[in-house]
Amino acid sequence: MIIDENTGDIFGRTAAVLLDSGRDSSFRVQDIWLVSQAIQHNHKFLTKNQKDFMDIPGLDLVIFKQQ
Repeated sequence: MIIDENTGDIFGRTAAVLLDSGRDSSFRVQDIWLVSQAIQHNHKFLTKNQKDFMDIPGLDLVIFKQQ
C-alpha cells in the first residue's frame, strides 16, 4: 500500500481525536500510520493489543485471542 494524501488526512484526523480525548499519541506514530491505511482501504486491523487501538474512530478492529 502507498501512503498518499488521503492517508495523511486520516492520520491527522486520528491523531487529533486521540489528543483531544486526552490520549498521548506521540508514542503511537507508527501505529497511527498503520491504522490510517487500514481505515483508508476499509481493511480489518488485527492485533493482540486491544487497549492501544480500541479508541481509534473508524477502525474495524479484530482482536487476536490465542487459544
